[in-house]
Amino acid sequence: MSRALDKFQASHGFVVTGSTGTPVTGEFWSIACLADTTFSAITGDYTGTLTGVSIPAGMTIYGSFTAYAVGTGRVIAYKAV
Repeated sequence: MSRALDKFQASHGFVVTGSTGTPVTGEFWSIACLADTTFSAITGDYTGTLTGVSIPAGMTIYGSFTAYAVGTGRVIAYKAV
């Protein structure tokens, strides 16, 4: 099962981003934090705010995201299409 999930997660590719502050755009279904992370900007289909919230290393957020910028930390964002 683990191999099937690994293949599904990266079937459309992924983007690794550090704390450059440069916006990344696309369609992403999950973002995994490789280090303690804060976003300086993040947009998608969710309620509330994730900007400035500290997300610990190892945590994955799921949803429909269309753009993000990493303020601090490093993430891997899995493409939806």
